Formats: sequence, structure tokens, C-alpha cells
Amino acid sequence: MVNGMVFTILLIETISDIKSRSLSALRIAIYMVAAIALNLVFYYQSLWSMAGGMVVGGLMLLYAFITKEGIGYGDALMFVVLGALVGLSQNIKILFFSLLTAAVSGGIYALIKHKSIKTQIPFIPCILATYMIMCILEVVL
Repeated sequence: MVNGMVFTILLIETISDIKSRSLSALRIAIYMVAAIALNLVFYYQSLWSMAGGMVVGGLMLLYAFITKEGIGYGDALMFVVLGALVGLSQNIKILFFSLLTAAVSGGIYALIKHKSIKTQIPFIPCILATYMIMCILEVVL
């Protein structure tokens, strides 16, 4: 159930991120309430793991503020939501591998389109791709 919810959220926000380069604060708030409610009802992870996962997103928000959106606020808020859904350890894995995915895809994009390495790319699609690969590997292995 959690995997389906995460996949659906990331798919919706991938479309939004590609089209408008922004995420809806209202949708993020709805996802957050749903994530917390889902965990409180089904208790599939400890509250400490959920809180720790949300702290990862909180640290990203701090990084976004310090770097004047080196990473977007919406992307950081997405990691707050993901932390509430998947917990601390999974959220850290998703963040790490999403950053690698973004680096590789951004580098390829820069080479193909003759852009600078500073060119911004949507980050949510990288998170979605990473999450899909992680889910597939979890089933296969």
C-alpha cells in the first residue's frame, strides 16, 4: 500500500514538475496529512523512524534556504512527505540515489543540449526513477 501511495504521489508531482517547474503546496499538505494518518492507522513503522525521515526533508529545506534554492523548496518538502511514508533509512537511500540519478541525467542533458552544468533540471522525475528502481530491486533480490 505504501509503495503504491509513494509511486502515485511521485508520478503526479513528476508531471507537475516537468510542466510547471513547481509543486502545489496544497497537494504537499494533503500528502503529508495522508502519510501521517496512514502510519497512525496501520503503524507500519515506528514514530521515531517517521520523524527521522521527516528530519531528512527538514535538513533539505534548511539547505534550500541557505543556498537560495540550490535545491527547490518543493523538492525538499517532497522529502518531508517521503520521510513520513518510508521512514529514515529508506528516505536517506532515496535521497542519495536520487542525487546520483540527477547528476548523471543532468550531465547527459548538458552534453546533448550543449548546456552548462549549472542548468536546472526537474528533480522529482529523478526521485521517481530512483524509487521505481529500488522497488524493482527489492522484488528481484
